[in-house]
Amino acid sequence: MDPFEAANQFAQILKGITPVLQSLVRAAHFALKNAESEDYLFPTIMNIFKDETVELNTKSTLFQFVEVLFNESYFFSQQPKYNYPYVQNMKEALPQILLSVLPSSNISNIHSAYTSLKHITKLFKIDCSNYIDKFDSFLLDADDIENLKKDVPFPEIDLDDEPETVDPLITTWNLLIKKKKQSQYERVRLLTKSEILDDDVPEDILFNIKEKTDKDVDKLTKKNIISRMEDDREAHKRSKETLWLVTRPPKSSYITEDEFLNHYWNKYHALDVEEDNAFLDSLDELNQVVAESYKDKQF
Repeated sequence: MDPFEAANQFAQILKGITPVLQSLVRAAHFALKNAESEDYLFPTIMNIFKDETVELNTKSTLFQFVEVLFNESYFFSQQPKYNYPYVQNMKEALPQILLSVLPSSNISNIHSAYTSLKHITKLFKIDCSNYIDKFDSFLLDADDIENLKKDVPFPEIDLDDEPETVDPLITTWNLLIKKKKQSQYERVRLLTKSEILDDDVPEDILFNIKEKTDKDVDKLTKKNIISRMEDDREAHKRSKETLWLVTRPPKSSYITEDEFLNHYWNKYHALDVEEDNAFLDSLDELNQVVAESYKDKQF
């Protein structure tokens, strides 16, 4: 496919992407199928992240797509035809991507970004346990508490403040921790400085729903909020799909399926006549209960 045509098609796919796993994988496979046009397709991804008119919901879903693309690129690279396409470009762009998903005025996507970043880091075999502990802890120090008393806004988080020599993944984690600290800071500031209301609060004020005349793209309309709820449900469901997987150490010894079967096959003796009759009677009772549960008579 012509690179320009591939880039245009890819842009349309990304703008209509949803957090459903099939949609994310389909977009990733399109990118990998056209990996020879990476110089055209990767800027397409970044242009959507940089586009201020694109909703935060879409950018949050796009970050999940980046996570899937990392995974699929590693998987496809087991074949000689592929050599980890998009991996290096995406890794270097991760700090910039994170700040576009978590702008200063709205960091509601922080937990989904944290989950995706954690999965991406595991692919590079980097120990992020220290950052996970920080993310789950209270980050405000004495200076922050003093600034809260003075009602000082949290300082802007800028990528230029991060050292360039650090690995991009580590830089992204540092930015995420700062964003988590900002969320804690703004939460405490809201609780201590806002007035307590005894009256009922209208829905649009309670959820800071965006008015039709408001052009601030970082605010959410009622439709965006409902869409976010659906997206979060899909993302949560997707996160549960791999919980049952077990990663065994490569040199560990564990019983095979045949050994497991033989162990329990030989563990129990054959039933005698009395036990066999008791078992069949119980089975007949169970079959009777099932038969009576049908509305129509069964054969």
